[in-house]
Amino acid sequence: MCRSQPVWAALVGAACQWYAAPAAASDLSGIATLTSEYIYRGQAVSDGDPALQLGLDYEHDSGLFAGAWASTIDVRTAFGERDTELDFYVGYHYAPESPLALTATLVRYTYPGQSAAVDYDYSEALFTVTLGGRHSAELGYTANLYGLGRTGRHWELRSEWPLAAAWVVSAGLGRNDLADFAASPYYHWDIGASARFSRLTADLRWYGNERHTSGVGGQSAGSQFVISLSVAF
Repeated sequence: MCRSQPVWAALVGAACQWYAAPAAASDLSGIATLTSEYIYRGQAVSDGDPALQLGLDYEHDSGLFAGAWASTIDVRTAFGERDTELDFYVGYHYAPESPLALTATLVRYTYPGQSAAVDYDYSEALFTVTLGGRHSAELGYTANLYGLGRTGRHWELRSEWPLAAAWVVSAGLGRNDLADFAASPYYHWDIGASARFSRLTADLRWYGNERHTSGVGGQSAGSQFVISLSVAF
């Protein structure tokens, strides 16, 4: 799932966005990532520490896919503590004989071993439209955030531009709306470059966002550079 920031460029830091762009062939694939910080929708989820992430994805020729994604995290708020994130997802990827592709994904976010006054586990529906395989728009919606019956909404635009055989520049802009939690909606963005060599990808990315703190979602990541190394298998 790529929470990265889920997070939709395979083989770059986080997840963020791993499951949002499933493999094109009917196959089982995976990715292991070491990132200097796990940033999800403008929030620092590993508290300035490196995070180790692992994703497994299977897509059938019909377009149906399923998988799991996990990451180390470090979240300490007034609502409790979380050290591990484990996400499961199923979905359908529709890619007709045209530049336009559609993806619908249902994600279940879980936090094994959480110590919290609330149950952070929740589900989210994601809808993605991709143009030419390089430009995408994503909408996310949950009606029961953290099991409290609160609504959460998110949208994100993302594009990438190849520079050479191994180099790609990409950028994203998103807006996270947790107003149902009395948290102000905020924008977040990133821009970076990836070098892809066979199964290895190195990514250097700058993240920024409107200053936002939330005892529910974590703490603002502020503005910072993040470097990630990923290996596909």
